[in-house]
Amino acid sequence: MVIDSHLHVLKAENFDEVTEAQIGHRHPEDTPIEDLVGWLVDAGVHKAVVMGQDTTRMWNSSCGEDYVLECVNQYPDLFVPLAAVEAVDRSGRLNRAGLEYVERAVLDHHFKGMLLTPPYGHYSSDDPQVYPFYEKALELDVVVQYHHCATSAGVALAPYRYCRPESLHNVLIDFPGMKVVLEHLNYPWYEELFFLMANPGVCVYADLAMTYHRPLTLTWNLVKAKEFGVLDKIMYASDYWAAGAGVFSDNPGDDMQRWIELIRHGINEVAERSGWPTFTEDEIEGILWRNAARLYGFEPEV
Repeated sequence: MVIDSHLHVLKAENFDEVTEAQIGHRHPEDTPIEDLVGWLVDAGVHKAVVMGQDTTRMWNSSCGEDYVLECVNQYPDLFVPLAAVEAVDRSGRLNRAGLEYVERAVLDHHFKGMLLTPPYGHYSSDDPQVYPFYEKALELDVVVQYHHCATSAGVALAPYRYCRPESLHNVLIDFPGMKVVLEHLNYPWYEELFFLMANPGVCVYADLAMTYHRPLTLTWNLVKAKEFGVLDKIMYASDYWAAGAGVFSDNPGDDMQRWIELIRHGINEVAERSGWPTFTEDEIEGILWRNAARLYGFEPEV
């Protein structure tokens, strides 16, 4: 049993080719939804948290929210949607249209939360303009997922001043009951993440997307998460974006199966060779599906 807690679908028409070239991205093709579903099923994925990614503020691109809804309507038993928004508009003000969209997506289409990407939008997560989104998340009892970490795709894409964990710490002080997910183990600020997660009264989860290509680092961070007592809030995620992009090969289905196998067996092999504590079957099953099921409230269905 596997839950993929973070993947993207996209329409190429929602990307600006000039901007993509400027930041060194290859212009994507439409997500082949039937292929994606096949890859997920072959990998044993029971549910997948699916989203676009809105970077219109700085990069004039998005994935296309209509396509996310189309995919969810086509495969409602597989896909669990999040709404991707820029919380701050091009003038540095509250994005009221985005806030209204999140509410409609949750109430009318049963989206489970929102994706915010402050580093890509060049704003801080503790900017007061963003706080209405947090208030709305608490009101609707939904998840706020962040790309809050650095990127190796170019320093201008996600400047560190918008990535650092201090701003997220400020958010948790003001909204301690908010359900938060941090993508990519919030690299490179792993231990800062674990400290945040270990604080009493907060609900902070993290996913493993884009960590599998460094299995030694991944395993060591999972050992630390276990020692911090937060391993039960770590979730498998593929971060599917496009074949041949990022850490994906031209055969994403093979990548997904290899990463799941790394969690199921490989991390214990690394831990044993390194003389580190190993992981129980329950802990591994937690990473692969149980922790995500608990967060999103569909454990009885799995």
